[in-house]
Amino acid sequence: MIVGQTYVSSQIDTHYDAIVIGSGLGGLTTAALMAKAGKKVLVLERHYTAGGFTHSFKRRGYEWDVGVHYIGEVHNPNSPLRRVFDVITDGNLQWAKMDAVYDKIIIQGTQYNFVAGAARFKEELLQSFPHGAKQIDAYLQHIRAATNSLPVHLGKRYLPTRLQPLAGRFGGDYFSRTTLSVMADFIQDPKLASVLCGQWGDYGLPPAQSSFAMHAVVAQHYLGGASFPVGGASQIAHHIEPVIQRAGGAVVVGAEVEQIMVEGDRAKGVRMANGDEIWSQHVISAAGLHATYGKLLPDAVGTRLKLRERLSSLKPSVSHLGLYIGLHGSAKDLGLEQANKWVYQQYDHDASLRKFMAIPHANANTVGNIDFPLNYISFPSSKDPAWDSHYPGKSTIDVISLAPYEWFKRWADKPWKNRGADYDDFKAALSEKLLADVYQHAPQVRGKVDYFELSTPLSTAHFSNYAQGQVYGLEHTPERFAQSWVKPHTPIKGLYLTGQDILFCGVASAMMSGVMTATSVLGAASVKVLPEFLGDKAKWIGNLADKLPVVGRKPAADAGSAPKLAPPDPVQHRLVARCTEVLDLTADVKAFRFVDDAGHPMDYKPGQFVTLELEVEGKRVFRSYTMSSTPTNPAYFELTVKRVEGGAVSNWLCDHLQVGATLRMTGPHGKFTCAPKPRKKLLFLSAGSGVTPMLSMARWIRDQQQSEQPQNHHSNAGEHVDTDVVYFHCARTANDLIFGDEVQAMAAANPRFVQHVSLTRSTKQDRWKGLTGYLTAAMLKKMAPDFAEREVYVCGPSGFMDGSKAIFQHAGFAMAHFHEESFGTASTVQASGGTVCFEASGIEVACSGQQSILDLAEQAGCASPVPAARVTAVNARCAKYRAMPPWPTPMDWTPTRWKTAMCSPASAL
Repeated sequence: MIVGQTYVSSQIDTHYDAIVIGSGLGGLTTAALMAKAGKKVLVLERHYTAGGFTHSFKRRGYEWDVGVHYIGEVHNPNSPLRRVFDVITDGNLQWAKMDAVYDKIIIQGTQYNFVAGAARFKEELLQSFPHGAKQIDAYLQHIRAATNSLPVHLGKRYLPTRLQPLAGRFGGDYFSRTTLSVMADFIQDPKLASVLCGQWGDYGLPPAQSSFAMHAVVAQHYLGGASFPVGGASQIAHHIEPVIQRAGGAVVVGAEVEQIMVEGDRAKGVRMANGDEIWSQHVISAAGLHATYGKLLPDAVGTRLKLRERLSSLKPSVSHLGLYIGLHGSAKDLGLEQANKWVYQQYDHDASLRKFMAIPHANANTVGNIDFPLNYISFPSSKDPAWDSHYPGKSTIDVISLAPYEWFKRWADKPWKNRGADYDDFKAALSEKLLADVYQHAPQVRGKVDYFELSTPLSTAHFSNYAQGQVYGLEHTPERFAQSWVKPHTPIKGLYLTGQDILFCGVASAMMSGVMTATSVLGAASVKVLPEFLGDKAKWIGNLADKLPVVGRKPAADAGSAPKLAPPDPVQHRLVARCTEVLDLTADVKAFRFVDDAGHPMDYKPGQFVTLELEVEGKRVFRSYTMSSTPTNPAYFELTVKRVEGGAVSNWLCDHLQVGATLRMTGPHGKFTCAPKPRKKLLFLSAGSGVTPMLSMARWIRDQQQSEQPQNHHSNAGEHVDTDVVYFHCARTANDLIFGDEVQAMAAANPRFVQHVSLTRSTKQDRWKGLTGYLTAAMLKKMAPDFAEREVYVCGPSGFMDGSKAIFQHAGFAMAHFHEESFGTASTVQASGGTVCFEASGIEVACSGQQSILDLAEQAGCASPVPAARVTAVNARCAKYRAMPPWPTPMDWTPTRWKTAMCSPASAL
């Protein structure tokens, strides 16, 4: 399930009371509770869906939850955890209680069951340790005492520094001692101690390294039994989002924050990766301590406050492997149980992990000789009562194991899904190793595996933005809990922290960190939320809350500190355009200038395009062309058309369109633009007629730099454009250069605009002394040695696009800053047809196999003509395809694939 709306500058409001960076459960809980108090909160998530480790993903007709496997205490409707879940989801999140045996600890082949309820827990363990009654009683007493000391430990962090040591005396020493040390006081049987520590994978550290408080919180949390969210983990974020929206806020995905803006000693807002600046009264980071202090804060601020020095004492937690398995057969048919299995090689957890972590490197050839210190095997489809209704005849398994980040570090600079054959081979070997363990402990699934996929520490780093792919944030050592400065408040006014780094790891702790942060930010206004937590017992609090001033209805910033947002996108509309001028640019390229025949100016951003509606040879056709003009010149808009051999539309335009003729069109469309806030450094790469959006943006930048005042409302909201541009264009011969003289003049007039041209088929007549051939890595480094610092825009034929993209991926470029716009020619494809069903309308259209989905939509009358290469996933949701097998499930497609599919011939999909 995808949660959150895609980030679009024009859809961001003018002010928010708070901005939350990251949509993990800590961030979402903070936002939801603030929304309950009337605050308008914007949650910004860099991933394509919200939820952090509570999100789910789908592959090949299966669905997996990446970080939620079981949750304790929520089966009791009056437990604090359940009350918080009910408040932040309006009670819409449902829970399914798991079987009494929630964990099975398997050490050297011997199984020990953890059974819900303290009495039954003890009774079951006595079957294996008949002389351990006193030891087990002492253990249960200490984990309860350690859990009860949590409020004191956390509360002292809110006291003045000089009082914190005194308060610490009342919290005991459970946080400052290791699990091994504390348990040695009352457990004499080392095997019993090992079994009781059998859940250490839930927090990532064995007994000699972990704080006993961390161990105790996990053990006590599950002691009463466990539950699973009905419908899967993604239901958590799904039900929180409306709570945030109801107060005027939003959860936005694909929204990468580049920096937290700080003025003086106060956080004022955030700067997005695309240059947008959003200001607010409060900024709350759920991105983790290292990312917040080490990356998101300006360097000068981090240095001045010595925040990065403090980070050196906090090590990242363990990294992991995740094997996601899809099976033929339901959980019932396959006999999959609800209990999780913790599989260990030996009783000495620390020695086993120490030996494993000492392996300096591994590869596909050495995996067979490696013994994983633990493997966690879980059967999520057996826990969710709603699973069978959504995925009948299927089931899933999750396998989690540890893996040093160092094993994968050599591929860290390579892009996701394209890290090379050696990486893929390594993953395949690791997968087979883990599968072998699954077959040993669930032999009935052998021969039933339909699909599996492995995540590595690099996967976690890519999606969660954790530098070393750590799964639990910070290490949960005594040293970590000694850092009293790790709390919601920061030394910067208006900046707060939330998430697992300020409390513990795990779903419940992440949520409770949100409670801590929300109350810290709201202060006295927290009283507005208390009645929902306390129910009928708190009616008097509700009456008091009604008398408090309404919060969250005022702008979050002063009038002089207005958010610097992009202006609204130009409105797409239908128009009749009249041709006012035709220019012959080369032997096969013409430029056509138009005005709106109704007299309205064409409002657009540089790089956008229009879609023409034509009748050619008795057929109604649609073609898209980028405007090569700039919106700074409202007198006309210009389309540049290159003849294509066999191209019906391009040849018709070049042969028949004359001054005075009119055309029907829609527009403007597209997001391929650097406006209104271009980055400081840009790199434009184009080939053939792919030059048109580059020329439009180059013209716009030139005009903005030459003018002291912006030319229209898309010209950076009153800011001067200060941009350095490297411009590269690839053409066949000198005669094929489009707008070459104009671009050369731009470069001559502006030292910060550098032009490079390469010819692929130069002749002696060209007398060419410049670059030759297609773009290469060496050529790129020579033209723009600082390309890694630039925002890159690429447009051209598919071959040029693919080659360029591969160069950047191989160089380890941050592809979030790589923007591409491809084009292709209409070609005849001999293929069988089928039927396309448009789900929203129920209309079915016969398909010849040579028509694009876009053309079919227009034919059916259920979509306006919007070019496929730029159609968003939202537009694409209306289509349900019934065509030639094999056919990928539409919900598994990426937005990029949707964009391509909408204007590809149906036979090519």
